[in-house]
Amino acid sequence: MKAGSSSAVAFGRVLQAARKHWSKTQADVASSFDLKLSVAAVSMAESGNRPPKTEAMVRGYAAALELDEDALLQLWWAMQGMIGIDIWAEDLPVPIWWRELEASPQAELDHHQAGSVARGAWTPNEDFYEPSLELFALAEAICTILKRLLGDSWKVGYKHEIGLRDPIDGRLAAVIIELRAKVSDGDESNKSLELMATFACPEPVARPVPPEPTATTNTEAMSPDVAWILSSVEAMPARERAAVAGFIHGLREGASLFSEEVSSTPTSQTPVSRGQRTRHRT
Repeated sequence: MKAGSSSAVAFGRVLQAARKHWSKTQADVASSFDLKLSVAAVSMAESGNRPPKTEAMVRGYAAALELDEDALLQLWWAMQGMIGIDIWAEDLPVPIWWRELEASPQAELDHHQAGSVARGAWTPNEDFYEPSLELFALAEAICTILKRLLGDSWKVGYKHEIGLRDPIDGRLAAVIIELRAKVSDGDESNKSLELMATFACPEPVARPVPPEPTATTNTEAMSPDVAWILSSVEAMPARERAAVAGFIHGLREGASLFSEEVSSTPTSQTPVSRGQRTRHRT
């Protein structure tokens, strides 16, 4: 999940909405991690500027926010375009890329209605258009995951916004997802729905790279410092692990070259006394 992308922003809005609904501060979330996070890191995750990069981090946020880990992981992957659940809330055997997702009858109906609005607003000078059917299918799948994640006290839905093709005042067509939660003003019998978050359904361009399986390191026989370092490296994305491996390889190469230079340097020889010299007669 790239920093600043629509996927990161959408996922961050969900984290922020869940935190506020449970009356938690960013400091509460940061302190809940085994490896303590800074409040700035939590804030950047909610804004989409520094989204969780690994499944381990997503599970950490789930524990901190008292959310179902599997559901939050499914949402994290769905925001990146990989759908692991269908509209009936059944887990799929293999995640599906969102552009290959089959649209439900409801998604087709919503797409048709958006097309009618766009055609009704179209003029020769204003080229309005509706969101794609694939985007409606993705939004519906994300809403299904959100309903499982947040529970019955939340209302999850979406609406469309038609786009305008114009080089100056153009705007993209979008499907807007809305999260509302039941709140009380002190009287439990009088609860109303409050808008907690709204965000555009992301449109991922490239398939995300699946996480590489890593062997679990036995840290029982290691010192706490070494075990912490190895656990941190294992939790890194593949690209960051490769960078660490390259750095270590460079250190080894440098040490090897230094050792070769030292061993090849001629050492001064101690003069041999005349009495120690052995004369050979032919």
